[in-house]
Amino acid sequence: MTTVEKVPATSYQQFMPADRPVQYLAPDGTGVDSAARYAHPSNERLLEMYRSMVHGRRFDQQATALTKQGRLAVYPSSRGQEACQIAAALCLGEQDWMFPTYRDSMALAARGVDQVELLGMLAGYWHCGYDPTAYKVAPQCTPLATQLLHATGFAYAEAKQGRDTIALAFCGDGATSEGDFHEALNFAAVFRAPVIFLVQNNGFAISVPLARQTAAPS
Repeated sequence: MTTVEKVPATSYQQFMPADRPVQYLAPDGTGVDSAARYAHPSNERLLEMYRSMVHGRRFDQQATALTKQGRLAVYPSSRGQEACQIAAALCLGEQDWMFPTYRDSMALAARGVDQVELLGMLAGYWHCGYDPTAYKVAPQCTPLATQLLHATGFAYAEAKQGRDTIALAFCGDGATSEGDFHEALNFAAVFRAPVIFLVQNNGFAISVPLARQTAAPS
């Protein structure tokens, strides 16, 4: 008779910096202490982030208006996701790379991508509008979740070459229903690729509510 040895399941806590989410603020805006061991951003840094959020919101409004005027091919709005995108972009080092989606224009602006160049892709230019190597930002990806595989492969290659590089991959809640999402996460976990997957849950995947995608609460 063949016996099967039961292997203990890996606890997700092994991959987390703490046993609960690390946050400075509760949903109601009050302070929490779960991030006490992490350095708090300086007032100057917070002001820089807020300024980027204001600029990002204004860019979003103008790009939306240009789309309605027929001067842009399409513009997927980032409104309401300013803090998430900008904070993530400003946390990266100069050597790190971003792999954004079509809805992450504010993150690109925070990374330093010229806003006129940023409008190039949205206007339908044959190229992405900006030089990815100049900003270390991959072209904005329109198909859902494909950029996650790009980020994982890039991060793995950088690690193999001994470089201290992190890849930040953006995606929405809809992308988590794609096979590419799960393949990228599994590859990154198995081969320890230095990639961060940032999922922005705005509640809708193009036109499908979150409750129709998954039974999970988040």
